[in-house]
Amino acid sequence: MKLLNKRMILLSTLMVSGIVMAGHHEKGEAIAPAASAGQIMMMYHWPCADNDEGMSSLKGLIAYERDASPYTYSAAPAVHEDGALVSVDVHPSSESMDKALAWQEADEVWQSMFAEMAEACGSADDITVTVLTMQ
Repeated sequence: MKLLNKRMILLSTLMVSGIVMAGHHEKGEAIAPAASAGQIMMMYHWPCADNDEGMSSLKGLIAYERDASPYTYSAAPAVHEDGALVSVDVHPSSESMDKALAWQEADEVWQSMFAEMAEACGSADDITVTVLTMQ
């Protein structure tokens, strides 16, 4: 009986330590930086009269940018704690950001999609932009 108890304790210890150690080598559990030094993060904040329609338009606009923009950057939609719609864009550099903004200004499809968003949200004059240079 004593031998059986020792074996059960040993087996239990081995099983628990295996479970505890499982996945210890996997990456992705640490906090990754939101952006790298030198990148430009832009946060657009737009109080929207119709958040559902506005969010749908924002997601469509971001999808269009992803497929059509000649300049690579990331963008993600969000809802601010005050209920406003937010887009967070990360550009590789200020030069790249300037080129992307010029492309948006010149692209008729982008402008049309932005106008649809303005119909849902209201005046584009209500947009506030925060620009951060990552360190």
